[in-house]
Amino acid sequence: MSAREKIFADIKAALDPLPERVPRPTLPRGVADAQWLAGAGESPDLFSQRATAAGTVCFSSATDCLKWLSEQQVRKIYIPDELSDLAPSFSQITEVTNLYSRDQVDQIDAAFTSAAGGIAESGTIILTDESTPDRLAALAPWIHIAVLRMDRIHRSIEDALATMPDDPNIIWVTGPSKTADVEGILIQGVHGPGIQGCLLV
Repeated sequence: MSAREKIFADIKAALDPLPERVPRPTLPRGVADAQWLAGAGESPDLFSQRATAAGTVCFSSATDCLKWLSEQQVRKIYIPDELSDLAPSFSQITEVTNLYSRDQVDQIDAAFTSAAGGIAESGTIILTDESTPDRLAALAPWIHIAVLRMDRIHRSIEDALATMPDDPNIIWVTGPSKTADVEGILIQGVHGPGIQGCLLV
């Protein structure tokens, strides 16, 4: 048994005797209302503004995204089967693959994945196991582009929390991966993509 298998076996053994998991707490609506959102424009526009402010590169069309990726001189792009309609266009600028594995981490410069939703208030992209089953593709490449349907953009954080799916892993992404040391030196791409993008469809 590998060290990884032993760790997960120990976790499972510790959880097995537990009774049913505690349900999510029910909170009254209005606890975290963002009052300033009333005059902040349409949700897709607000999302783009807030996401851009957080460091996300937003694209309003596949053509804009294609042009930008061409300028980045990417060597290989991962596009999963559920987004296969994008593949013909992007294969014009570089190699496209629908397979992402650990042995290809150093070859794939950019990856597309489907987003479960977005939050206009904070410019946040929501990823889940159901919407993005290949989590490695969303975390390992230097460039990650989430494909987000505009009808899945929630107005506020509270609205998003009220509709969270029953998914074992939900990740909220607000801009690229960032970390800073005690001296305040900010570094991007340490524990996730160095460039976070979002293609609105």
